[in-house]
Amino acid sequence: MVSPLSAEFDYGIVINTNGDFSFHYIKGIRDIFSGLLLILLVITKEKKALAITLLAATIVPLEDMIIVLGKQGGDWQHAIAHLIAVIICITTGPALLMQNGKKIASSPQLSFNMLQSAVTGGATISECDLFPGSKTPWHYHTLFSEKFELLEGKLEIGKNGIIYELNKGDEITIEKNETHFFNNRFSEKCRVRTTLAPGNIQFEQASLILIGLTKDGLTSATGVPKKLSDLALFLYLNNSKMTGLLTVFEPFFNVIAQRAIKSGRLKTLISRYCENLG
Repeated sequence: MVSPLSAEFDYGIVINTNGDFSFHYIKGIRDIFSGLLLILLVITKEKKALAITLLAATIVPLEDMIIVLGKQGGDWQHAIAHLIAVIICITTGPALLMQNGKKIASSPQLSFNMLQSAVTGGATISECDLFPGSKTPWHYHTLFSEKFELLEGKLEIGKNGIIYELNKGDEITIEKNETHFFNNRFSEKCRVRTTLAPGNIQFEQASLILIGLTKDGLTSATGVPKKLSDLALFLYLNNSKMTGLLTVFEPFFNVIAQRAIKSGRLKTLISRYCENLG
């Protein structure tokens, strides 16, 4: 898209188009779409869909290799890149399918308590266990501050680009619009008390829905909802705003969340998992 002539050479062909790069741009935008699709499937941990997509996509680099060899004779210097792509697709696809077929051990019993709800007009205060591997990407909230108090174990907290290691008794406050993440990279679970100020009922709903989905086996081993619509609704409810490359997908998730709301999925999740909220 940016440098059509260089891309053409790296692909392995040289064609005089008299300055008309229309087909270069057509190929370029399709390549961008393919890359975004694969990234999205990786982020949402849709292993089966990713595997099928890779297997189906094998035809693309295979045909690319045939075109290069047919156009340039025995030009393996450029054709080798397409061959490598073929090998990646036909090996990674089946590997992901076999991994997807393995029986996943049941998640440990979660412990989550809503100590104070925003329904009463105050802060949202909750306690929950974070098992090894539990983590979030960098994100921020625009509606509330978030205080983490570590009651047991250890937890890694990122705040504005700086990473802190919290031990039992430590606490840290994340203000509105401050980028942050958490990551239990340790071998034992930790217990965290979280305080939102001001309280936020939708955040409470998001937490209860995620816990309910996890207990029902509807999340991955790392706690990510398996259904894309449920993930979009979770991000919508807890006011999570993405940072960096992930901001590209934010409008997409917003559209999915609005469709899930219109279809009644949000109402169903709230009815099933949030009945204890006022």
